[in-house]
Amino acid sequence: MPHLIIEYSANLTGFDPASTLAGCNGFLANSGEFSEADIKSRAVRHEHFAVGTAVAGRGFVHATLWLLSGRPEAGKQVLSRGLLAVLEETFRKPEGLDVQLSVQVQDMDRGTYAKAFL
Repeated sequence: MPHLIIEYSANLTGFDPASTLAGCNGFLANSGEFSEADIKSRAVRHEHFAVGTAVAGRGFVHATLWLLSGRPEAGKQVLSRGLLAVLEETFRKPEGLDVQLSVQVQDMDRGTYAKAFL
């Protein structure tokens, strides 16, 4: 915990998932909310996607941060805004595309989350 999943549209040819994940992980580690080794992140490229009804010319990057339930909303807002700032800093918009960047913080039920260290 936390789990960060960054999804992005395949038409963002210049998107660098490795540097984006590194920037996001750095922000989360520096937030003081998590142990650095507990941060798990991954990026998922979507080959099939739609943004609105336009046939082309649009793309997206969306980050979902999953946290154990019970955190105050104000803290979650700080995390979502900080991750959005990292996306804005690391993302290079391709010419001719309208791109939406978004972040959502989601709760994982503490009672059903299980984890093992190997």
